[in-house]
Amino acid sequence: MEHSEHLPGGSGGVWRVRDATGETRVHRPTGPWTPAVHELLGFLAQRGLDGIPEVVGIDDEGREVLSYLPGETLDPEREQVEDAALAAAGAWLRRFHDAVAEFRPVHDNWRQGVQPLDRARGEIICHNDPGLYNWVVVGGEFAGMIDWDRAGPGLPLDDLAFLAWSGVPLLREIPFDEAADRVALLAAAYGGVDGSDLLDAVTRRMELIASRWSAGIERGDPGTLALRDAGIMARHEERVAAFQHRREHLRALVAERA
Repeated sequence: MEHSEHLPGGSGGVWRVRDATGETRVHRPTGPWTPAVHELLGFLAQRGLDGIPEVVGIDDEGREVLSYLPGETLDPEREQVEDAALAAAGAWLRRFHDAVAEFRPVHDNWRQGVQPLDRARGEIICHNDPGLYNWVVVGGEFAGMIDWDRAGPGLPLDDLAFLAWSGVPLLREIPFDEAADRVALLAAAYGGVDGSDLLDAVTRRMELIASRWSAGIERGDPGTLALRDAGIMARHEERVAAFQHRREHLRALVAERA
């Protein structure tokens, strides 16, 4: 007998379904962006990228069906991974960016709307939401990344900045020395990035989130409306303002570690 469990989330949630054979799949709502995301995941699978869900198909209710990545996700507002897991996530993001660098998508209708890839600007297809809540963690170790529905064109450093925001985490106040150590660790694990530049990218990426949310509300995107109604947007604005007050002191500490 099939067993279905609804897991709530900011974009409407997903369903974890276990069939009669014991196989577990994830069923998610679809939208105009789904063909582009499936094309991306198929390309990454062909390139052998680890830690991503496999596209299985579409169910009878029109939901996408993905393989289930066992593990747990964490809440960046109250939880934090160890340094080794943070470094592993940064190294994985670099593997993803290297793998996707040659991707030439046929589809350009992403969750953010129709958005052709601008290679002249240095864009690749980014995950765009690599927050701690989308990491798959097994035994305290980073094991993969889920929730690819907000993937789309972007700058690699902006993707890393989002990971730092949630994974260091920079979205809430932790001891300055600890934050500086973890920013430097993440930059080194990703490679070729200066910690101070990463802090600047965090500010830019957080501003981009606000503009994309505004555009999503104008389009009537259900996931974006859910984020607004849950108060997530208002809390985000407060955290960004608090980070701006901490940034220069943190920058000085990061520079000492270069």
